[in-house]
Amino acid sequence: MTPMKRLRTLVSFRHKTKPANEKPTSFPKTELTLKILTLVAAVVGGVWAFHLYQLAGGDGWAINVKLETKVLPYHNNLRLLVVNIKSLNSRNFELDPDKGDLYELNFRRFPSSVNKETVVDENGGELIQKVSLLNGEPYDFIPGLEMDNMQTIVVPSKTIVSLTAKIQKQTGKIDKKTGKPDFDYVLSSTVVRVE
Repeated sequence: MTPMKRLRTLVSFRHKTKPANEKPTSFPKTELTLKILTLVAAVVGGVWAFHLYQLAGGDGWAINVKLETKVLPYHNNLRLLVVNIKSLNSRNFELDPDKGDLYELNFRRFPSSVNKETVVDENGGELIQKVSLLNGEPYDFIPGLEMDNMQTIVVPSKTIVSLTAKIQKQTGKIDKKTGKPDFDYVLSSTVVRVE
C-alpha cells in the first residue's frame, strides 16, 4: 500500500458520519434510571435509619453484663470471693444516681435446705451484701469499651453464693399504671460454690 492510499484510508475513517436512519443510543435513559434508583436507595436508607432511631431512641442502650468469679484462700475456713463485673455497651450513656439509676451487685447465701427439683429464684436466699458500683456519682459507659468493676467478699468455705449484677436506668417516661418513673434494667446472675 502506498503512502498516499494509506493517508486516504485514514482520512475516510475519521470523517465517517452516521446514517440518517440510525437510532440514537439509550445512554440518557440509562443514566436517568440510575439516578432515580440512587435517589430511591438514599430515601429508603434514611427512612430505615429513622426507624431504628425510633426503636432505640436517642439515648438507647444495649449493654451486655457478665460476671466472672474466682475463689482464693483467705484464713482458716474463710475464702475470698472475687467478682469481676464486666460490661460492654455499643452506645454512649450515663447512669446518674440522682435520677434513680442503679448499678449494683447483690450477694445472696443460697438456701441450705431446698427440696429435690425445687426452683430457686435469683432473689431467693438470704441477702449477705448489696454493693453500689456508682458510689453516689454518675457513671459513664463509653461505647465499645469493656468496663471492669471488681468486688470482693469474705465467706466461709462450703457456702453457695448467688450473685446478681443489676443495671437500672430511668427512661424519662412515666409508667401509666403506677404513675411512677419508668425504668429499663439489665440483670446478670450466677451461682458459685465456695470450697
